[in-house]
Amino acid sequence: MRETGTRTIVIGAGSGGCVAAARLSEQEQHRVTLVEAGPDLAPGEVLPAIDGPDYLAAMAVPGRVDTDVHATRVQGGDPRPYPLGRGLGGSSAINGMVAARGDAARYRSWGWHDAAETWERVAVPVERPAASELGAVDRALLDAEAGAEPALLTRRDGRRVTSAEAYLWPARERSNLEILTDSAVTRIVLDGRRAVGVVLDDGTELAADRVVVAAGAIHTPALLLRSGVDTPGIGTGLQDHPAVAFTLALHEPDDPSRLVTGAVADRGTIQLLPMNHLGSSPDGASHGMLMAALMSPHGRAGTVTVAPDGAPQVDEALLADPRDVAELVRAARETLDLLRTPSFAALVSTVYIDDHGTTADVLADDVALETWVRSATGAYLHATSTCAMGTVVDADGAVAGHQGLFVCDASVFPAIPDANTHLPTVMLAERLCARWAR
Repeated sequence: MRETGTRTIVIGAGSGGCVAAARLSEQEQHRVTLVEAGPDLAPGEVLPAIDGPDYLAAMAVPGRVDTDVHATRVQGGDPRPYPLGRGLGGSSAINGMVAARGDAARYRSWGWHDAAETWERVAVPVERPAASELGAVDRALLDAEAGAEPALLTRRDGRRVTSAEAYLWPARERSNLEILTDSAVTRIVLDGRRAVGVVLDDGTELAADRVVVAAGAIHTPALLLRSGVDTPGIGTGLQDHPAVAFTLALHEPDDPSRLVTGAVADRGTIQLLPMNHLGSSPDGASHGMLMAALMSPHGRAGTVTVAPDGAPQVDEALLADPRDVAELVRAARETLDLLRTPSFAALVSTVYIDDHGTTADVLADDVALETWVRSATGAYLHATSTCAMGTVVDADGAVAGHQGLFVCDASVFPAIPDANTHLPTVMLAERLCARWAR
């Protein structure tokens, strides 16, 4: 990817785009323009809601969440909102901050034998929360579950560190890096089969020698399709982490100034994730949650297509594979057993399975449990693999059949990592940038 005087446009400033813009602009011969649809996130201007422990408050910051995307989770279900991070930092500014690398053997199975050394270049810091920050549901999980531990979080000295802070802030003053915020890309400009620029939503056209798309596993395939990129497989193979959630009515309201999530437990392919409160309202402080997610799903039937108006249409097809149904039913049953242990019984007055007040008592047998799982399954909002390596892009992230067009985000994972996807996406972007610099 090395050329003298190369003009590169990076689309999207999330976990992958921040890395790509920063690393490419380290080379003086590159002129890099980073284009982001959402707002800036500049030093000295980060709101306390983003820096603080309550990611629900971060999601409420105006302009930080893309609320236009809806997704069908399971076959026959209705489309539901699929909130995505927006603005510099992307979802790293609003997520739960859980920092996980995933299974090293999985990366090796993809041929990523340089993953271990790549992790050494990842600039996002991680730290465990102080004991005083842990909430009541965290503590119950740590007491009741042998595999639970305080979670590693993407923080430094108790503050969230986004991909924008870790990568873009040190690069902002470089003369060869331009950052455009509040500027949505409507399409990539193609000259034959070569990418030569982008068109913004106000009609402005920006020229480039190459385009790096880092808009995420939903917006990236939609943008490619909308631009007339005809590589087979774009938008197919979508994976996410299917999850079920139990809402917990607490005997005593929790302190919403504590972390929403400060602990995590892994049971093989299942992750248990607590929420100590559901927001700062009185009702939110009186309720917590315990989620069980399948971290290595088998199904790959999910798709992203585009509507006539160009908007992404998302069908996750989360339980299309019967093995995923069986594993998630087992996870739900084991989670219910966990909620009956003394640690949770002392904390929780009632367990609910929906927002209509239905209690977990109705899940009296396996048939009822499977019926509920099929209807209630949601996602961790970890969409991946819609432009997968070996199908849509090559090992360098180059889109097959086109020139000057690359992808650098979670859409290129060969399969979903068995971990919360923010840090693996940063690692992926570091890996691609190192290959481009050869």
